[in-house]
Amino acid sequence: MTTVPLKISSLKVQRLDIPLVQPIAMSFGTVSKQNIVLVRITDQDGAEGCGEAAILGGPYWGAESAEGVQAAIEKYIAPAILGVPLDGLEAASLLLGKTIRGNAAAKSAVEMAILDLLGRRLDASSALFLGGLCRTQIPVAWTLSTGNVETDIAEGERALLDRGHRRFKVKLAKTNIAQDVQRVASIVEAFRGRATVIADVNQGWDEVTALRYLPLLQEAGLEAIEQPLPSHDIEGIVRVRSRLNIEVIADEVLTDASTALLLSAKGAASAFALKPNRDGGLINTKRLAGIANAAGIKLYGGTALETSLGTAASAILYGSIPELQLGSELFGPLGLECDLASASLSVRNGVLDVPTGAGLGVTLDEDRIRELAERTNAVFK
Repeated sequence: MTTVPLKISSLKVQRLDIPLVQPIAMSFGTVSKQNIVLVRITDQDGAEGCGEAAILGGPYWGAESAEGVQAAIEKYIAPAILGVPLDGLEAASLLLGKTIRGNAAAKSAVEMAILDLLGRRLDASSALFLGGLCRTQIPVAWTLSTGNVETDIAEGERALLDRGHRRFKVKLAKTNIAQDVQRVASIVEAFRGRATVIADVNQGWDEVTALRYLPLLQEAGLEAIEQPLPSHDIEGIVRVRSRLNIEVIADEVLTDASTALLLSAKGAASAFALKPNRDGGLINTKRLAGIANAAGIKLYGGTALETSLGTAASAILYGSIPELQLGSELFGPLGLECDLASASLSVRNGVLDVPTGAGLGVTLDEDRIRELAERTNAVFK
């Protein structure tokens, strides 16, 4: 055990492409692989911590690509943090915020590695550095995204039987909106009394479309709609929400604490989706959660389809937050053909147990990582 300030002596970045178990149809297109950026840091005593950025959809969805994340870390973040004494996670988050603007996933990956390392230095769970746990289990939803109603319902039945999911998220596309809405309504009906349903539009609709179709989904019994309008159309979201009695979850529109305050003041959301990868790190996500709790806004633990490494970090974070009314979607490892961990995190009876081992509680599978790195590098040669 050591209380000497942390100094990072080395930092390594790898890009790893992992195929998805099945493609995900979203408003911007169909995604068939996950782009992971793995970060490893070592301290002055040789202890190691690991973090990751998960860039699902790359720049087609968000502002960052895996290649850009790697460049930002290697060229800008690494020189700023190597050899600098860090007294804790808040100090690290502050330094990362001053080092580079934007680049949320890049900063999140490095902060995650620091959190892992801080825990391992004390042989304690990283939850210690986030204020401790309020819960040891996180409810987990399952995403239905094939675009085919029969296939989605059959998959939902398997998920309910095998893993006990009690909430489903249905992804909607920009095309065939009327058909998509009917698909959601059919899924709601198929699981009525057994599981609730959230629909995620990923900014794919405009205000007119939302006002036309959301009342139909509300009548069908939909629990919540996530990010129905583009993130810039906050006033439109306010008008849409004023005419609905279902939860409206803010996701892509959330970029920082000031945006969270604006959404709270305008009544533009009844729930926030939390995502460290989007927020620039776990500390920033916890700040957003604090704003939500103070404003009476519900919380939903989001995912970027991380491996067990990123999923563990999010589980520890979500476990440290006093209220998580809508549960989470921390199913990432289940959606990937392979994992970076030697033992993948799993969902049983609809919940994920928060890891309790040292650091993030995850041991990496080095052979698999080498194989993924070789495969990824071969594609880009």
